[in-house]
Amino acid sequence: MAFADFQKKQVQGKQQAVVREFFSKHNGHFIVVTDDQTFLALLRSTVKSLALNKGGLIDFYPDPSKVLKALTDDFKVKRNPALFIERTMSGTGETTFLIKQFRESFPQLRIFAMTNNADKGRLMLLHEAGADSFLIKPISGVDLMEKMAAALKPPSPIKQMLDTARTFIMRNIGMDALKITRKVLEVKPDSAAGYVVMGDALRLAGDQDKAQVAYERASKQQVNYMEPLQKLADLAREKNDADMQYEYLKRLDDLSPLNSQRKMEMAELQMARGNTDAAKELFDGAMTRTYKDAMQQVAAVAEKIAMSLQESDPVQAEKYLRKCLDLKGDDLSIDDLRTFNQLGISLRRQGKVFEAIKEYQRALKIAPDSSEIYYNMAMAYFEHKDKEQAVRSMLKAFSLNPALPNASANIAFNMGRVFAGGITKDKARGCLQIAISLDPDFAQAKELLAKLKAEEAGQAPETEE
Repeated sequence: MAFADFQKKQVQGKQQAVVREFFSKHNGHFIVVTDDQTFLALLRSTVKSLALNKGGLIDFYPDPSKVLKALTDDFKVKRNPALFIERTMSGTGETTFLIKQFRESFPQLRIFAMTNNADKGRLMLLHEAGADSFLIKPISGVDLMEKMAAALKPPSPIKQMLDTARTFIMRNIGMDALKITRKVLEVKPDSAAGYVVMGDALRLAGDQDKAQVAYERASKQQVNYMEPLQKLADLAREKNDADMQYEYLKRLDDLSPLNSQRKMEMAELQMARGNTDAAKELFDGAMTRTYKDAMQQVAAVAEKIAMSLQESDPVQAEKYLRKCLDLKGDDLSIDDLRTFNQLGISLRRQGKVFEAIKEYQRALKIAPDSSEIYYNMAMAYFEHKDKEQAVRSMLKAFSLNPALPNASANIAFNMGRVFAGGITKDKARGCLQIAISLDPDFAQAKELLAKLKAEEAGQAPETEE
Protein backbone atom coordinates (compact mmCIF):
# COMPACT_ATOMS: atom_id res chain seq x y z
CA MET A 1 0.00 0.00 0.00
CA ALA A 2 1.37 3.44 -0.96
CA PHE A 3 2.07 5.83 1.90
CA ALA A 4 -0.61 8.25 0.66
CA ASP A 5 -3.19 5.45 0.70
CA PHE A 6 -2.05 4.45 4.18
CA GLN A 7 -2.50 8.03 5.42
CA LYS A 8 -5.92 8.20 3.81
CA LYS A 9 -6.97 4.99 5.58
CA GLN A 10 -5.70 6.38 8.87
CA VAL A 11 -7.74 9.55 8.48
CA GLN A 12 -10.86 7.61 7.54
CA GLY A 13 -10.38 5.33 10.53
CA LYS A 14 -10.23 8.33 12.88
CA GLN A 15 -13.37 9.78 11.32
CA GLN A 16 -15.22 6.50 11.81
CA ALA A 17 -14.04 6.39 15.43
CA VAL A 18 -15.50 9.87 16.07
CA VAL A 19 -18.94 8.92 14.71
CA ARG A 20 -18.83 5.53 16.46
CA GLU A 21 -18.12 7.21 19.80
CA PHE A 22 -20.95 9.69 19.21
CA PHE A 23 -23.33 6.73 19.33
CA SER A 24 -21.53 4.41 21.80
CA LYS A 25 -20.21 6.88 24.39
CA HIS A 26 -22.42 9.94 24.00
CA ASN A 27 -25.84 8.29 23.47
CA GLY A 28 -26.07 9.72 19.96
CA HIS A 29 -29.18 9.60 17.82
CA PHE A 30 -29.83 10.76 14.23
CA ILE A 31 -33.17 12.41 13.44
CA VAL A 32 -33.56 12.67 9.67
CA VAL A 33 -36.08 14.93 7.92
CA THR A 34 -36.02 14.11 4.22
CA ASP A 35 -38.05 12.88 1.28
CA ASP A 36 -34.88 11.63 -0.43
CA GLN A 37 -34.88 7.87 -0.01
CA THR A 38 -31.53 7.56 -1.77
CA PHE A 39 -29.83 9.74 0.83
CA LEU A 40 -31.62 7.95 3.66
CA ALA A 41 -30.35 4.59 2.36
CA LEU A 42 -26.81 5.99 2.11
CA LEU A 43 -26.92 7.33 5.68
CA ARG A 44 -28.22 4.03 7.02
CA SER A 45 -25.55 2.01 5.20
CA THR A 46 -22.83 4.43 6.40
CA VAL A 47 -23.94 4.05 10.02
CA LYS A 48 -24.31 0.29 9.56
CA SER A 49 -20.66 0.11 8.45
CA LEU A 50 -19.65 1.19 11.98
CA ALA A 51 -20.74 -2.25 13.24
CA LEU A 52 -22.46 -0.96 16.39
CA ASN A 53 -24.35 -3.50 18.46
CA LYS A 54 -27.40 -1.35 19.07
CA GLY A 55 -30.52 -0.41 17.15
CA GLY A 56 -32.67 2.69 16.94
CA LEU A 57 -29.76 4.91 15.92
CA ILE A 58 -31.68 6.61 13.08
CA ASP A 59 -35.28 7.83 13.10
CA PHE A 60 -36.80 9.10 9.87
CA TYR A 61 -39.51 11.77 9.68
CA PRO A 62 -41.00 12.71 6.29
CA ASP A 63 -43.16 15.33 8.09
CA PRO A 64 -41.14 18.16 9.73
CA SER A 65 -44.05 19.07 12.04
CA LYS A 66 -43.30 16.00 14.18
CA VAL A 67 -39.63 16.75 14.69
CA LEU A 68 -39.95 19.29 17.52
CA LYS A 69 -41.55 16.66 19.77
CA ALA A 70 -38.94 14.07 18.78
CA LEU A 71 -36.10 16.43 19.72
CA THR A 72 -37.79 17.44 22.98
CA ASP A 73 -38.27 13.79 23.93
CA ASP A 74 -34.61 13.02 23.17
CA PHE A 75 -33.29 15.79 25.40
CA LYS A 76 -35.69 14.81 28.19
CA VAL A 77 -34.21 11.29 28.37
CA LYS A 78 -30.60 12.54 27.99
CA ARG A 79 -30.16 11.38 24.40
CA ASN A 80 -27.83 13.37 22.17
CA PRO A 81 -29.64 14.00 18.86
CA ALA A 82 -28.18 15.33 15.63
CA LEU A 83 -30.63 16.64 13.06
CA PHE A 84 -30.39 16.05 9.29
CA ILE A 85 -32.89 18.24 7.45
CA GLU A 86 -33.51 19.06 3.79
CA ARG A 87 -33.34 22.72 2.75
CA THR A 88 -36.50 22.21 0.70
CA MET A 89 -39.11 19.48 1.02
CA SER A 90 -42.18 18.43 -0.92
CA GLY A 91 -45.26 19.98 0.70
CA THR A 92 -43.14 22.11 3.04
CA GLY A 93 -40.93 24.17 0.78
CA GLU A 94 -38.06 26.04 2.43
CA THR A 95 -37.14 24.75 5.89
CA THR A 96 -34.89 27.69 6.84
CA PHE A 97 -37.46 28.96 9.35
CA LEU A 98 -37.68 25.50 10.94
CA ILE A 99 -33.89 25.30 11.23
CA LYS A 100 -33.90 28.65 13.01
CA GLN A 101 -36.65 27.45 15.34
CA PHE A 102 -34.76 24.25 16.19
CA ARG A 103 -31.54 26.19 16.79
CA GLU A 104 -33.24 28.65 19.16
CA SER A 105 -35.03 25.85 21.03
CA PHE A 106 -31.98 23.58 21.31
CA PRO A 107 -28.68 25.55 21.23
CA GLN A 108 -26.63 22.38 21.75
CA LEU A 109 -28.21 20.54 18.80
CA ARG A 110 -25.95 19.69 15.83
CA ILE A 111 -27.79 20.49 12.58
CA PHE A 112 -26.85 19.14 9.14
CA ALA A 113 -28.64 21.03 6.33
CA MET A 114 -28.98 18.98 3.14
CA THR A 115 -29.22 20.64 -0.25
CA ASN A 116 -28.69 19.97 -3.94
CA ASN A 117 -27.65 23.57 -4.45
CA ALA A 118 -24.17 24.84 -3.57
CA ASP A 119 -25.16 28.48 -4.18
CA LYS A 120 -23.25 30.58 -1.62
CA GLY A 121 -26.20 32.86 -0.86
CA ARG A 122 -28.45 29.93 0.04
CA LEU A 123 -25.75 28.31 2.16
CA MET A 124 -25.12 31.53 4.06
CA LEU A 125 -28.85 31.88 4.74
CA LEU A 126 -28.84 28.36 6.19
CA HIS A 127 -25.79 29.25 8.26
CA GLU A 128 -27.60 32.33 9.60
CA ALA A 129 -30.56 30.15 10.52
CA GLY A 130 -28.30 27.90 12.60
CA ALA A 131 -26.99 25.04 10.44
CA ASP A 132 -23.65 23.64 11.67
CA SER A 133 -22.78 21.75 8.51
CA PHE A 134 -23.94 21.47 4.89
CA LEU A 135 -24.30 18.24 2.91
CA ILE A 136 -24.26 19.00 -0.83
CA LYS A 137 -25.97 16.13 -2.62
CA PRO A 138 -25.19 13.82 -4.25
CA ILE A 139 -22.61 12.88 -1.64
CA SER A 140 -20.48 9.76 -1.28
CA GLY A 141 -20.34 7.63 1.85
CA VAL A 142 -16.70 8.68 2.43
CA ASP A 143 -17.55 12.39 2.21
CA LEU A 144 -20.61 11.89 4.40
CA MET A 145 -18.48 10.24 7.10
CA GLU A 146 -15.98 13.10 6.91
CA LYS A 147 -18.73 15.72 7.32
CA MET A 148 -20.32 13.88 10.23
CA ALA A 149 -17.01 13.42 12.03
CA ALA A 150 -16.13 17.11 11.69
CA ALA A 151 -19.43 18.21 13.25
CA LEU A 152 -19.78 15.45 15.87
CA LYS A 153 -16.26 15.40 17.32
CA PRO A 154 -16.07 16.25 21.04
CA PRO A 155 -15.47 19.95 21.79
CA SER A 156 -11.86 21.07 22.12
CA PRO A 157 -10.63 22.45 25.47
CA ILE A 158 -10.87 25.98 24.06
CA LYS A 159 -14.47 25.46 22.95
CA GLN A 160 -15.30 24.05 26.38
CA MET A 161 -13.82 27.16 28.00
CA LEU A 162 -15.82 29.44 25.71
CA ASP A 163 -19.01 27.47 26.43
CA THR A 164 -18.35 28.02 30.14
CA ALA A 165 -17.85 31.74 29.50
CA ARG A 166 -21.15 31.88 27.58
CA THR A 167 -22.87 30.23 30.55
CA PHE A 168 -21.46 32.93 32.85
CA ILE A 169 -22.76 35.62 30.48
CA MET A 170 -26.23 34.07 30.52
CA ARG A 171 -26.06 34.24 34.33
CA ASN A 172 -24.92 37.91 34.18
CA ILE A 173 -21.44 37.08 35.54
CA GLY A 174 -19.50 39.12 33.00
CA MET A 175 -16.17 39.43 34.85
CA ASP A 176 -15.67 35.66 35.15
CA ALA A 177 -16.50 35.30 31.44
CA LEU A 178 -13.98 38.01 30.61
CA LYS A 179 -11.23 36.20 32.55
CA ILE A 180 -11.88 33.02 30.59
CA THR A 181 -11.79 34.75 27.19
CA ARG A 182 -8.48 36.42 28.06
CA LYS A 183 -6.99 32.99 28.87
CA VAL A 184 -8.35 31.64 25.57
CA LEU A 185 -6.82 34.50 23.57
CA GLU A 186 -3.47 34.03 25.30
CA VAL A 187 -3.42 30.46 23.97
CA LYS A 188 -5.09 31.20 20.63
CA PRO A 189 -4.78 34.91 19.78
CA ASP A 190 -6.52 34.45 16.41
CA SER A 191 -9.70 32.94 17.91
CA ALA A 192 -12.63 34.76 16.31
CA ALA A 193 -15.06 32.98 18.65
CA GLY A 194 -12.94 34.10 21.60
CA TYR A 195 -13.24 37.75 20.57
CA VAL A 196 -17.01 37.38 20.10
CA VAL A 197 -17.47 36.03 23.64
CA MET A 198 -15.13 38.72 24.97
CA GLY A 199 -17.31 41.32 23.24
CA ASP A 200 -20.40 39.83 24.88
CA ALA A 201 -18.74 40.01 28.31
CA LEU A 202 -17.66 43.63 27.77
CA ARG A 203 -21.10 44.56 26.52
CA LEU A 204 -22.63 43.00 29.63
CA ALA A 205 -20.24 45.10 31.72
CA GLY A 206 -21.48 48.23 29.94
CA ASP A 207 -18.25 48.92 28.03
CA GLN A 208 -19.74 49.28 24.54
CA ASP A 209 -16.62 50.83 22.95
CA LYS A 210 -14.34 47.93 23.97
CA ALA A 211 -17.06 45.44 22.99
CA GLN A 212 -17.11 47.00 19.52
CA VAL A 213 -13.33 46.62 19.23
CA ALA A 214 -13.59 42.93 20.23
CA TYR A 215 -16.33 42.23 17.67
CA GLU A 216 -14.34 44.03 14.96
CA ARG A 217 -11.29 41.88 15.73
CA ALA A 218 -13.45 38.76 15.47
CA SER A 219 -14.71 39.89 12.07
CA LYS A 220 -11.17 40.59 10.83
CA GLN A 221 -9.96 37.16 11.97
CA GLN A 222 -12.71 35.42 9.97
CA VAL A 223 -14.15 37.53 7.17
CA ASN A 224 -17.15 35.23 6.47
CA TYR A 225 -18.08 35.01 10.16
CA MET A 226 -21.52 36.59 10.42
CA GLU A 227 -22.07 36.54 14.19
CA PRO A 228 -19.71 39.44 15.04
CA LEU A 229 -21.23 41.59 12.28
CA GLN A 230 -24.74 40.93 13.59
CA LYS A 231 -23.59 41.83 17.12
CA LEU A 232 -21.97 45.01 15.78
CA ALA A 233 -25.25 45.95 14.07
CA ASP A 234 -27.14 45.32 17.33
CA LEU A 235 -24.58 47.37 19.26
CA ALA A 236 -24.90 50.26 16.81
CA ARG A 237 -28.68 50.13 17.28
CA GLU A 238 -28.22 50.32 21.06
CA LYS A 239 -25.95 53.36 20.58
CA ASN A 240 -28.50 54.99 18.20
CA ASP A 241 -25.82 55.15 15.50
CA ALA A 242 -27.98 54.58 12.40
CA ASP A 243 -25.13 55.15 9.93
CA MET A 244 -22.91 52.54 11.61
CA GLN A 245 -25.85 50.15 11.94
CA TYR A 246 -26.52 50.39 8.20
CA GLU A 247 -22.86 49.76 7.34
CA TYR A 248 -22.80 46.55 9.37
CA LEU A 249 -26.12 45.40 7.91
CA LYS A 250 -24.71 46.12 4.44
CA ARG A 251 -21.69 43.93 5.17
CA LEU A 252 -24.05 41.17 6.33
CA ASP A 253 -26.16 41.58 3.19
CA ASP A 254 -23.05 41.25 1.00
CA LEU A 255 -22.30 37.91 2.69
CA SER A 256 -25.90 36.65 2.78
CA PRO A 257 -28.02 38.49 0.17
CA LEU A 258 -31.19 36.34 0.44
CA ASN A 259 -32.35 37.59 3.85
CA SER A 260 -35.47 39.66 3.02
CA GLN A 261 -36.00 40.75 6.64
CA ARG A 262 -32.56 42.38 6.72
CA LYS A 263 -33.29 44.20 3.45
CA MET A 264 -36.43 45.62 5.08
CA GLU A 265 -34.39 46.82 8.06
CA MET A 266 -31.85 48.45 5.73
CA ALA A 267 -34.63 50.09 3.71
CA GLU A 268 -36.17 51.59 6.85
CA LEU A 269 -32.79 53.04 7.83
CA GLN A 270 -32.40 54.54 4.36
CA MET A 271 -35.88 56.08 4.59
CA ALA A 272 -34.98 57.64 7.95
CA ARG A 273 -31.87 59.15 6.32
CA GLY A 274 -33.96 60.58 3.48
CA ASN A 275 -32.51 58.25 0.82
CA THR A 276 -35.84 57.29 -0.75
CA ASP A 277 -34.42 55.87 -4.00
CA ALA A 278 -32.02 53.55 -2.11
CA ALA A 279 -34.86 52.58 0.23
CA LYS A 280 -37.15 51.77 -2.71
CA GLU A 281 -34.51 49.52 -4.27
CA LEU A 282 -34.14 47.62 -0.98
CA PHE A 283 -37.92 47.36 -0.52
CA ASP A 284 -38.20 46.00 -4.07
CA GLY A 285 -35.48 43.46 -3.30
CA ALA A 286 -37.30 42.37 -0.14
CA MET A 287 -40.59 42.05 -2.06
CA THR A 288 -38.99 40.02 -4.85
CA ARG A 289 -37.36 37.67 -2.38
CA THR A 290 -40.58 37.29 -0.36
CA TYR A 291 -42.60 36.63 -3.53
CA LYS A 292 -40.16 33.95 -4.64
CA ASP A 293 -40.31 32.33 -1.21
CA ALA A 294 -44.12 32.39 -1.32
CA MET A 295 -44.15 30.80 -4.78
CA GLN A 296 -41.80 28.13 -3.46
CA GLN A 297 -44.36 27.33 -0.74
CA VAL A 298 -47.27 27.14 -3.22
CA ALA A 299 -45.16 25.00 -5.56
CA ALA A 300 -44.29 22.71 -2.64
CA VAL A 301 -48.02 22.13 -1.98
CA ALA A 302 -48.62 21.39 -5.67
CA GLU A 303 -45.75 18.91 -5.62
CA LYS A 304 -47.10 17.18 -2.51
CA ILE A 305 -50.51 16.78 -4.18
CA ALA A 306 -48.79 15.33 -7.25
CA MET A 307 -46.82 12.86 -5.15
CA SER A 308 -50.01 11.58 -3.53
CA LEU A 309 -51.56 11.07 -7.01
CA GLN A 310 -48.46 9.57 -8.63
CA GLU A 311 -49.49 5.91 -8.26
CA SER A 312 -53.26 6.18 -8.74
CA ASP A 313 -53.59 9.00 -11.29
CA PRO A 314 -50.37 9.88 -13.16
CA VAL A 315 -52.32 12.20 -15.50
CA GLN A 316 -53.37 14.44 -12.60
CA ALA A 317 -49.92 14.10 -11.07
CA GLU A 318 -48.44 15.43 -14.32
CA LYS A 319 -50.84 18.39 -14.17
CA TYR A 320 -49.78 19.40 -10.66
CA LEU A 321 -46.08 18.87 -11.35
CA ARG A 322 -46.26 21.12 -14.40
CA LYS A 323 -48.12 23.67 -12.24
CA CYS A 324 -45.31 23.43 -9.70
CA LEU A 325 -42.68 24.23 -12.34
CA ASP A 326 -44.80 26.98 -13.93
CA LEU A 327 -45.20 28.74 -10.57
CA LYS A 328 -41.45 29.13 -10.31
CA GLY A 329 -41.18 30.65 -13.79
CA ASP A 330 -37.58 31.54 -14.58
CA ASP A 331 -36.50 30.88 -10.98
CA LEU A 332 -35.85 27.18 -11.60
CA SER A 333 -32.71 25.77 -10.00
CA ILE A 334 -31.00 22.53 -9.12
CA ASP A 335 -33.45 22.24 -6.21
CA ASP A 336 -36.18 21.51 -8.77
CA LEU A 337 -34.57 18.32 -10.09
CA ARG A 338 -36.86 16.21 -7.91
CA THR A 339 -39.89 17.81 -9.59
CA PHE A 340 -38.49 17.11 -13.07
CA ASN A 341 -37.77 13.52 -12.05
CA GLN A 342 -41.31 13.02 -10.76
CA LEU A 343 -42.74 14.60 -13.90
CA GLY A 344 -40.68 12.22 -16.01
CA ILE A 345 -41.96 9.26 -13.99
CA SER A 346 -45.59 10.42 -14.43
CA LEU A 347 -45.10 10.72 -18.18
CA ARG A 348 -43.44 7.31 -18.43
CA ARG A 349 -46.35 5.73 -16.53
CA GLN A 350 -48.64 7.17 -19.21
CA GLY A 351 -46.42 5.75 -21.95
CA LYS A 352 -45.20 9.24 -22.95
CA VAL A 353 -41.55 8.25 -23.02
CA PHE A 354 -40.45 10.90 -25.55
CA GLU A 355 -42.09 13.64 -23.47
CA ALA A 356 -40.33 12.31 -20.37
CA ILE A 357 -36.96 12.42 -22.15
CA LYS A 358 -37.66 16.05 -23.19
CA GLU A 359 -38.29 16.99 -19.56
CA TYR A 360 -35.07 15.26 -18.48
CA GLN A 361 -33.18 17.17 -21.18
CA ARG A 362 -34.77 20.38 -19.91
CA ALA A 363 -33.57 19.51 -16.40
CA LEU A 364 -30.02 18.91 -17.66
CA LYS A 365 -29.87 22.54 -18.81
CA ILE A 366 -30.27 23.50 -15.15
CA ALA A 367 -28.05 20.75 -13.71
CA PRO A 368 -25.79 19.27 -16.42
CA ASP A 369 -23.94 17.12 -13.85
CA SER A 370 -26.96 15.40 -12.28
CA SER A 371 -26.39 11.65 -12.10
CA GLU A 372 -30.03 11.21 -11.04
CA ILE A 373 -31.36 12.86 -14.20
CA TYR A 374 -29.06 10.77 -16.43
CA TYR A 375 -30.14 7.62 -14.56
CA ASN A 376 -33.84 8.34 -15.13
CA MET A 377 -33.19 9.27 -18.74
CA ALA A 378 -31.39 5.94 -19.21
CA MET A 379 -34.43 4.12 -17.80
CA ALA A 380 -36.72 6.04 -20.18
CA TYR A 381 -34.59 5.04 -23.17
CA PHE A 382 -34.49 1.45 -21.86
CA GLU A 383 -38.29 1.36 -21.70
CA HIS A 384 -38.38 2.65 -25.29
CA LYS A 385 -36.06 -0.22 -26.37
CA ASP A 386 -33.31 2.23 -27.34
CA LYS A 387 -30.45 0.24 -25.81
CA GLU A 388 -27.64 2.36 -27.24
CA GLN A 389 -28.95 5.63 -25.77
CA ALA A 390 -29.88 3.87 -22.53
CA VAL A 391 -26.33 2.59 -22.07
CA ARG A 392 -24.85 5.96 -23.02
CA SER A 393 -27.00 7.81 -20.47
CA MET A 394 -26.35 5.23 -17.75
CA LEU A 395 -22.60 5.41 -18.34
CA LYS A 396 -22.83 9.17 -17.88
CA ALA A 397 -24.76 8.72 -14.63
CA PHE A 398 -22.16 6.21 -13.41
CA SER A 399 -19.23 8.46 -14.32
CA LEU A 400 -20.80 11.39 -12.45
CA ASN A 401 -21.55 9.27 -9.38
CA PRO A 402 -19.67 5.95 -9.12
CA ALA A 403 -21.43 5.30 -5.78
CA LEU A 404 -24.87 5.37 -7.45
CA PRO A 405 -25.33 1.55 -7.49
CA ASN A 406 -24.86 1.50 -3.71
CA ALA A 407 -27.88 3.77 -3.20
CA SER A 408 -30.34 0.85 -3.30
CA ALA A 409 -30.71 -2.70 -4.57
CA ASN A 410 -33.30 -1.63 -7.17
CA ILE A 411 -31.07 1.12 -8.57
CA ALA A 412 -28.14 -1.31 -8.81
CA PHE A 413 -30.38 -3.90 -10.51
CA ASN A 414 -31.73 -1.37 -13.03
CA MET A 415 -28.21 -0.24 -13.85
CA GLY A 416 -27.27 -3.90 -14.33
CA ARG A 417 -30.22 -4.43 -16.69
CA VAL A 418 -29.23 -1.45 -18.83
CA PHE A 419 -25.52 -2.32 -18.92
CA ALA A 420 -26.34 -5.93 -19.82
CA GLY A 421 -27.73 -4.70 -23.15
CA GLY A 422 -24.47 -3.30 -24.50
CA ILE A 423 -20.75 -3.93 -24.48
CA THR A 424 -20.73 -3.02 -20.80
CA LYS A 425 -21.45 -6.47 -19.37
CA ASP A 426 -18.57 -6.17 -16.91
CA LYS A 427 -20.30 -3.14 -15.37
CA ALA A 428 -23.60 -5.04 -15.46
CA ARG A 429 -22.08 -7.88 -13.40
CA GLY A 430 -20.61 -5.41 -10.90
CA CYS A 431 -23.96 -3.64 -10.42
CA LEU A 432 -25.86 -6.91 -10.06
CA GLN A 433 -23.39 -8.14 -7.43
CA ILE A 434 -23.99 -4.91 -5.51
CA ALA A 435 -27.77 -5.42 -5.79
CA ILE A 436 -27.44 -8.93 -4.34
CA SER A 437 -25.15 -7.73 -1.54
CA LEU A 438 -27.75 -5.12 -0.59
CA ASP A 439 -30.64 -7.60 -0.93
CA PRO A 440 -29.49 -11.25 -0.72
CA ASP A 441 -33.00 -12.45 -1.71
CA PHE A 442 -33.15 -10.42 -4.96
CA ALA A 443 -34.16 -13.26 -7.29
CA GLN A 444 -34.24 -11.21 -10.52
CA ALA A 445 -30.73 -9.90 -9.91
CA LYS A 446 -29.45 -13.43 -9.24
CA GLU A 447 -31.11 -14.74 -12.39
CA LEU A 448 -29.65 -12.02 -14.63
CA LEU A 449 -26.19 -12.37 -13.07
CA ALA A 450 -26.27 -16.13 -13.66
CA LYS A 451 -27.27 -15.51 -17.29
CA LEU A 452 -24.39 -13.09 -17.82
CA LYS A 453 -21.88 -15.46 -16.24
CA ALA A 454 -23.14 -18.30 -18.40
CA GLU A 455 -22.83 -16.18 -21.54
CA GLU A 456 -19.28 -15.30 -20.54
CA ALA A 457 -18.51 -19.01 -20.12
CA GLY A 458 -20.09 -19.71 -23.50
CA GLN A 459 -22.96 -21.84 -22.27
CA ALA A 460 -26.65 -21.44 -21.52
CA PRO A 461 -27.60 -21.14 -17.84
CA GLU A 462 -29.07 -24.19 -16.16
CA THR A 463 -32.84 -24.11 -15.70
CA GLU A 464 -35.09 -26.34 -13.67
CA GLU A 465 -37.20 -28.84 -15.57
